[in-house]
Amino acid sequence: MINSILKTLESSRNIAMFWHKNPDGDCIWSLLGLWKLLEKMGKNVKYFTPTLPSRIYDFLPETKKISSNFDYGKYDLLVFVDFSEYTRISSFYDFDKDYFDNHNIIVIDHHVYEHKYKNWKVISDPTAMSACEIIFEHTYKRWPKLYDKNIATYFYLWLTTDSGNFRYDEDHKRVLGNALKLIELWADKKNIVNNAFRKKSFAWVKMMQLIFKRLKKKWWLIYTRYTEKDLKKIWIDREEADFWQVIIQDIAEAKVTVIFRDDKENNHCYMSFRSKDADVQRLAKSFGGGWHIHAAWCNVSRKWTFQQQVEELSNKITKMI
Repeated sequence: MINSILKTLESSRNIAMFWHKNPDGDCIWSLLGLWKLLEKMGKNVKYFTPTLPSRIYDFLPETKKISSNFDYGKYDLLVFVDFSEYTRISSFYDFDKDYFDNHNIIVIDHHVYEHKYKNWKVISDPTAMSACEIIFEHTYKRWPKLYDKNIATYFYLWLTTDSGNFRYDEDHKRVLGNALKLIELWADKKNIVNNAFRKKSFAWVKMMQLIFKRLKKKWWLIYTRYTEKDLKKIWIDREEADFWQVIIQDIAEAKVTVIFRDDKENNHCYMSFRSKDADVQRLAKSFGGGWHIHAAWCNVSRKWTFQQQVEELSNKITKMI
């Protein structure tokens, strides 16, 4: 199946690639890396996302080329990276379902794949840390001569961000083996460290001040909260606001950390789980969410005020840890 998918990429001329809404680092790096590989083959590639990336990724000039308006053009192939559900691009899909249902689609994802569409070809590896890992391992094996410093840098970006800069990777041999290959391909490690880890905006620091002020501890649970109103007041987006969660993960007593966000527009309370050792995927699944063992999230319908909901949910989570 993998060779068949790679052959399909090789034989296609006009390709549309998709990020899911609210794209995270893995989604962005994997798409940009694959895009550059296909571009070097002479392909005509465009890429789209329902919601534009966070400004924290502005140090990558290619993110400026992405469009949040899909053109429904004459493409030979559609590619979904880091997602396998139409709900992640619902604004595109719902506008013209027939368009997507009648196109050949390749899906590359590291989440559990449960759907079976006749027009989909899927590479799914839940054991992989990220979609980038899947793309790098298969494409480097097949197209090693296409790799250059820029492509290696995109994939190394995935590796550092998704592993917490090698702090919480699950498969050391696989991750560090890939890291060595990318360094040998001249990935720009210094640029990554400066922009992805060291550089913080003043708004981010102000948000961190607010978050720390609201920080609470219940046994092994460390949690805090913010609202959409807070984001607008400080002028910061969700991706940048959540970026500091890696900091509270380092608190010695924190077996599990949770960010609660008030999604007032949809009458939901959003929860983002992180852990060093605990299975937060199990916790998120109990609330209808899921994803990964050490990083998971979910939405819960609001019943009370946001602050009341946070206290009620934190009590439930504490009993489950």
